[in-house]
Amino acid sequence: MSIVVVGDTSLIAQALRQREHTAHWHFIGHREALTGSAWLKDVSQVLNLAYNPALRTGYEPALDFELALARRIEPLPHVRYIMASSRLVYGPAPKDQALRESQEPHPATPYAVGKLITERALTQMLGERLSIVRMSNIFGFELDESRRNFLAIALRSLLNQQRIVLDMSPFVERDFLPVEVLASWLPRIVEDPQPGLFNLGAGIGTATGRLAQWLIEGFGGGELLVTNLREFDPFWLDMGNTRSTYGIPGLTAAALKQHCHALGARLRETTRLTQGLAR
Repeated sequence: MSIVVVGDTSLIAQALRQREHTAHWHFIGHREALTGSAWLKDVSQVLNLAYNPALRTGYEPALDFELALARRIEPLPHVRYIMASSRLVYGPAPKDQALRESQEPHPATPYAVGKLITERALTQMLGERLSIVRMSNIFGFELDESRRNFLAIALRSLLNQQRIVLDMSPFVERDFLPVEVLASWLPRIVEDPQPGLFNLGAGIGTATGRLAQWLIEGFGGGELLVTNLREFDPFWLDMGNTRSTYGIPGLTAAALKQHCHALGARLRETTRLTQGLAR
């Protein structure tokens, strides 16, 4: 029996492929997943990391790749499905900023509404064969302009302008998880998928200004510019179900700082190499 990961070019898939533990896994693209048949032979678990970006502005069932993939799995009763979802499905966090696996979701964006629709459709279709993983802000070394998450924008700005710009209060705390850490934890779920919903993040909130500071320290210079002091979207993921089922501990602030320092240092090396080639 085999484990198949769909979405082979995604940030998370690339990090998973770096793990020795996943050497026997099979990574495929979304087109092969929908049209090919060879990968379905002897498959036991499917982790989907592919997503149709057209759904970010509004949900259309015909554009839902995940729904189409699940339909291929539905007639195979021995196959388990792991859906990579988002903390955005919960909607705004309550006063204590904790997003708990037991709370009722109230998604506030078209992307989040669509994710919840897909979660519910897959739950109805696959039942106990479905595991849903709602992830926090996953980050890595991303310089592609198409990536619009906080850390990717910060890295590009630091590289190009030696500056990180915040349009919100630097004291807003959010849950950030390095993709390398995610890739070390996710196999526990994929190799022993249990039915239900599991949060996966650092399990703590960290001020966005701190993350910017740590990137700048690793980079060896730069400035932090705050253009707006709005308090916007604070949250952290409570991982009660994930911790009790899989023993995943969460991440400490000290470890998160180390990862940010390493990212900044890698960015500095990229700058050095670029400047060297330009001479």
